[in-house]
Amino acid sequence: MVETTILRQEVNPDKVSKLVEWMEEADNRESEIIETLQDEGVKTESAFLERSSQGIFLVTYMEADDLQQVQEIFEQSTHDIDIEYKQIVQECLTDGQTVGSFEPLYHAADPDR
Repeated sequence: MVETTILRQEVNPDKVSKLVEWMEEADNRESEIIETLQDEGVKTESAFLERSSQGIFLVTYMEADDLQQVQEIFEQSTHDIDIEYKQIVQECLTDGQTVGSFEPLYHAADPDR
């Protein structure tokens, strides 16, 4: 069964532009992203920027067969794009901790996608 998660992390207001710029650059490196997703077993990953009265947040959605395995492989990854991602979020997020809680209710996906 596919597992899903949503992470919401606060972005340092002074670093929003840097984070957005890097994400736009990463979006243009599709072959690298696909390679790392395949290595990790990720089926889908999406990132969003939420601007609210509470602050600015990086919201990431992910689906995979085993999210724990994804995390373990990501932590050990030597892909340039993963190394850069770790550096950019460390620099741009206020503390890297997830804020907010999302209770999954259902997940449906077209099996022929």
